[in-house]
Formats: sequence, structure tokens, C-alpha cells
Amino acid sequence: MDIHKPKPWHGVREFLKEYVIIVVGVLTALGAEAVVQNLHEQRLSAEARNAVRAEINTNVTLVGRRLNSEPCIARRLDEIATLLDRAEQGEAFAVPVVVAGPGNQRIATQRWDAATAGGRTTLLTSDEQADFARVYINLHHVTVLELEEIQTWAHLNALNGARHLSSGMIDAERLALSEARMEDRDFRQAVAQAKFYAQRIGVKGDASLVLMPSQAPQNGPAICRPLSSAVP
Repeated sequence: MDIHKPKPWHGVREFLKEYVIIVVGVLTALGAEAVVQNLHEQRLSAEARNAVRAEINTNVTLVGRRLNSEPCIARRLDEIATLLDRAEQGEAFAVPVVVAGPGNQRIATQRWDAATAGGRTTLLTSDEQADFARVYINLHHVTVLELEEIQTWAHLNALNGARHLSSGMIDAERLALSEARMEDRDFRQAVAQAKFYAQRIGVKGDASLVLMPSQAPQNGPAICRPLSSAVP
């Protein structure tokens, strides 16, 4: 087997030539690796950005549907207040058959949580991270308020089928009514803020939603249906 021994350098010039070749080769390799890494991070950040924007768009569209029911919610709360007034004064009132409630929009945060846990949100600009976070903070507030509303409207739904109300029940229902009004006001404020920050990142809330037949627009939300089937 022939063994080729390294050739000795002949002078400083040849040494520098070899040195420059090695340095340029190393820097070229490092530069190529940096380009590949940068392209990879750009792809990951784009995927995270698009996924989170799509999730926000769906969420904003959902809460927008709830805002469309606000006139019905306000009317229902006023109807309940009138019913309680009549019951307290000993006057006849129509038996409620559909008290219902605003409904739960089921805000999703899976894509944001996954992007954050995977470190992909750190690839976004600081301004983007701040805008996304503000949207989700308000959407989280919406979720908390919805959970509170479920409990409050569960108390109000005790009026379904009620023909006689005791003074204790009237007081309890008035308290629930007051809580429902405050929660609805806070809900509208949280949604307005979420939509504001969503618009800052170009999200309009125009997602195409796949709805169950019972949620179809032609059926309308339950809270928009008549409170009672008869008028006293």
C-alpha cells in the first residue's frame, strides 16, 4: 500500500495559500448552514403564523355570531325583569317555556398553545407575538365569561314552566338577572378588544364555519324565540 506523506510547505506564501483555502472553505460551509437554518426557521415561523391566524379568524367569526344575538339577549333579560316585577306584585304572567341562554362559542387555542409549546412563536417578531398574545388574552376572558354565563343562565332557566314564584325565588332570580347583565356587558367588551387586536394583524373574522343543523341561521338561536307561548 502506498502512503502519501503530506507535502511540506515551501515558504510562508504557500502556507498562507493553504490557510486561506481552509478558512474560506470553513466559512463557506458555515454560511451555507446558516442559510439553510434561516430558511428552515422562516418556514416554521410562516407555518405558525398562518396556523394561528386561521385559528384566530375562526374564533373571531364565532364570537361575531354571538354578537348578532345581542338584541335577543337584551330583550330576553328585559322580559325576565318584567316577569319578576309582575310576579312580585302578584300579577299574572305568561309561563316561560324558552328562557334559554346566549350559548357557548367554544373558543379554540390548540394551535396557539402548540406553537408556543414548540417554541415557534419565538420565531415571530416581537410585535407579532404581542398582537397575537393580546388577541388570545381577550379570547381567554371570553371563555371565562361564557363559563360564568352558563352558571348564571342555569339559575334563570329555573323559570322554565314556573307558574308561581316565591319571594325567595324572585330575589334569587333578580340576582341572577343582574349577574347576566354584567356578564353580557363584559363579554361584549372582551369581544370588541379581541376583534380590535385581530384587525391589527389583518384578521377580519370571516371564516367559513361548518354548523350543525340546529345551529343553522334559518333556525335561529333559542334565545331569540318567544319566552312564552301565551300572553296573560
